[in-house]
Amino acid sequence: MAHRIVGSGQLITPLITGLLAAGGYSAVPVRKTPTVGIVGTGDEIIKPGTPLKEGQLYASNIVTLAGWCKKHAMPSRMTTVKDDYNALYDTLKALSEETDALITSGGAWMGDRDFVAQALDELGWQKMFHRIRMGPGKAVGFGMLGNKPVFVLAGGPPSNLMGFLQIALPGLQALCGHAEPKLPTLTARLARDIKDGKKDWSDCYYGKLEAGSDLPLFHPMKKRIRLAGITKATAVVCIPEGKERLLAGSVIAVQRIP
Repeated sequence: MAHRIVGSGQLITPLITGLLAAGGYSAVPVRKTPTVGIVGTGDEIIKPGTPLKEGQLYASNIVTLAGWCKKHAMPSRMTTVKDDYNALYDTLKALSEETDALITSGGAWMGDRDFVAQALDELGWQKMFHRIRMGPGKAVGFGMLGNKPVFVLAGGPPSNLMGFLQIALPGLQALCGHAEPKLPTLTARLARDIKDGKKDWSDCYYGKLEAGSDLPLFHPMKKRIRLAGITKATAVVCIPEGKERLLAGSVIAVQRIP
């Protein structure tokens, strides 16, 4: 009787490669790893390595996103573009033709210089959604440009990363063929109360995990607007829409940031 060694959507680890070899296989069909185009928008952002001028900041978001892509074996191409509609349109058009998926960072809300959605509309994307009831990260969007997925992320680092972890990363994992595209989850115990959940959206918290007597302890972090405030986060917990608090000692589902 034949036995299946590996199934569709299963990650091929070094041990699995050995098992395949033991079964006599020298090659198996796999999903293509997508190349991801990452576009940072804003007059104020510049590439790292260039001297800063007054009012400028380095494009840390796109470097962070590229790091996540590399961690998941997805090559990426980064670029920045000013708050200029024509330049953004041309950049998105060119990069969409050269990559398998797009991520935009910044320009995602409804301000006078937020041109991302407008440019994508003119390019003819099929918008699935734009702006959702999740904080941080409410400005996140998703659609298809031709046959390629496009993920729209906010510019603020905590919102940018949360939108990536909850929406863009699972989407890219699905594109790679993962059977269960999502962050790994575990059960933990809440170390302190979270009392400022929102009735009209899911409120997500970065936090740190540490060993507990029975379950890992999740320590929620204070909300910050800068990247430095979340660099030590190892997990995320979300208060569901309509629930205003979680009490210390509660047993909760936690998403681990690997």
